[in-house]
Amino acid sequence: MALKQMTDAFVETTVLTDYLLKRDGSEKQAAAAIQRYERGIIPQFAWKEFKRGPLYYFVWAHNKLAETKSFLETLVALQRMSLSPRRYLTSTAIQAVHSAFVALFSPHNRKELQQAYGNKANPDAVHADLMRLELKRAIYSSWNSRRTLFGGPYHLLSCYPDAPLSEAQGRIEIEPRDCPKHIECCLKAALVSRRRDLGAVRAALKGETDRQEAARRGDIIRRIEKHPTSLMSAEDCRSFGNAYFVMFCPRNAVILTTNLRDIEPMASALGIGAQQP
Repeated sequence: MALKQMTDAFVETTVLTDYLLKRDGSEKQAAAAIQRYERGIIPQFAWKEFKRGPLYYFVWAHNKLAETKSFLETLVALQRMSLSPRRYLTSTAIQAVHSAFVALFSPHNRKELQQAYGNKANPDAVHADLMRLELKRAIYSSWNSRRTLFGGPYHLLSCYPDAPLSEAQGRIEIEPRDCPKHIECCLKAALVSRRRDLGAVRAALKGETDRQEAARRGDIIRRIEKHPTSLMSAEDCRSFGNAYFVMFCPRNAVILTTNLRDIEPMASALGIGAQQP
């Protein structure tokens, strides 16, 4: 019953990514889920994570196409990377190629493509160039929307350098993606003042100690509780991650996420609703 009274959707990074970048039906589910509420709220923390992760992976795919000028060589690079620990980059870069393909090679675009490139164009180079341009469009369009989407960012982070994208020699430059190193996280003071809530969130993580990400999050929360004057660095803030959406969820809001496994136990500990699109 309580969830039905909530009027706002607190949009977590995974849903923001689906809404802006994916073209496999997830974007429609995300849009429909947000529209069920009176207001969608996107914190700047979600934009920061979006730029640091999913958007960076789309930029990687764009820059690899710009570098190789070959769709096939880019696929080979993805295959090689799939054998490395960089699984998140690999999976999202593949998603980037999929999204670009769906957008480009729909029936209404075929005639335009033939007129632009001709029948004798190298198919490999044509695919690479078209996909690069579509990725570039998606990258700039999604990042530029941060200032206006659903009313603009909520809960601005004073330590985060919100910078535009740039280009150099055909490559998209996405830095800075994070807060400066060796400075205090602007979230810490608010967290220190809520030690009881931090303790409840940490207790909810105890069943996840076999997972490195959750264990690291619990360690950071414990340090904030026990040593409130210690530095909370940019790296610590990244690891704090999903706990942000629980600790800073506005009143009358439900956390909208595709990552219920991580967020729901912490949210339940504080009596906050979490839903999947």
